[in-house]
Amino acid sequence: MVVKGLAVAGAVLTGVALTSSSIAAALSPSITVTSPTRNASYERGSRILARFHCAEPGVVLTCRGSTELGHPIATGRPGVHRFVVTAIDPAGNRTTETVRYVVWQYVNPLKEVRGLTPRRIDLGVDYAGSGPLLALGRGRVTMASDSDSGPASCWAISCWPGGGIVVYRLLDGPFAGRYVYVTEHITVSVRTGQIVRAGQRIATLHAGYPWSEWGWAAGRGPEALAMADGHRCPRSDPGGWSTIDGRNMNHLLVGLGAPSGYLQAGTPHQHMPAGWPSWPG
Repeated sequence: MVVKGLAVAGAVLTGVALTSSSIAAALSPSITVTSPTRNASYERGSRILARFHCAEPGVVLTCRGSTELGHPIATGRPGVHRFVVTAIDPAGNRTTETVRYVVWQYVNPLKEVRGLTPRRIDLGVDYAGSGPLLALGRGRVTMASDSDSGPASCWAISCWPGGGIVVYRLLDGPFAGRYVYVTEHITVSVRTGQIVRAGQRIATLHAGYPWSEWGWAAGRGPEALAMADGHRCPRSDPGGWSTIDGRNMNHLLVGLGAPSGYLQAGTPHQHMPAGWPSWPG
C-alpha cells in the first residue's frame, strides 16, 4: 500500500510504498528506566533496585538490563557507573538506553592518626595526635602548601598558624561542590590540581601544638567559611567560640566515626548558608 505523509521515526515519508512489515521495521522499541535515576548520586553500598520497562505497538522480543529487573545495581565501588537497557523487537530493531550514576563514599579522615585527641570546636574542629590525614571524600585539591604561616592578623583569611594546609573541593556526595580545609602543624602529601579519592593520604599530622584543624573553606584558598560568613568570635581570638561552621563540620566528622570536639562556652546562635546540605544523624 502507499501511505502519504506518514511520520516514521521522526521523518515524514511521502508517496513511499510501505508494507506492514516495513512499517514495523521502521519503528523501534521505547525504553523507560525509573531506577537508577539519570545522574543520580548514591552512597557506596546503597541497595538500589533496577526498574525499567520496554514498549512498542507489538511484542518486544527481549528487554534486558545490565542488571536484571528487580535486582540491586552496582554500588560497591565509588565512581561513575553505567546502567544499560537493550530492547529488541520481533523485526530485529534494537534500542539501547544508558543511564549514568555516581557512587560516592565518605570516610573518617582521622582514623589512622595515632593518639588522636579531640580539642575545641572553633572555626572548624581541632585535633591533636600524629600520623596520616586522609581525604574524607573524592575531591580536587585547590591549595596545598607547607608554608602558609603568617601573623595573627591574617589567620583563617590568607594564612594559618603552625604551617601546612590542604584545601580540596568535594566532587561527590551530599557536600559535592563544598570546600574542605585541613591545616596547622601538618606536612602535605598532595599537589594543587590533583584529584584524590576518599581515604587517600593528603597530609601528615605532627605531634604537639598547634593542633590540626578541619573545617569548611570559603573557596579555593585558605579562608575559613566561618570568617567569610562573619561568624568569627569578635574577640581577639577569632576561634574564641564554637561557630556554626565548626559545629557543622564536627557533626559530619562524628557521623564518619571521629570523636567529637568540645563546645566552648557561649555557643552563638548562627546559621549555615542557605541551601547548605544536611547530613543524617
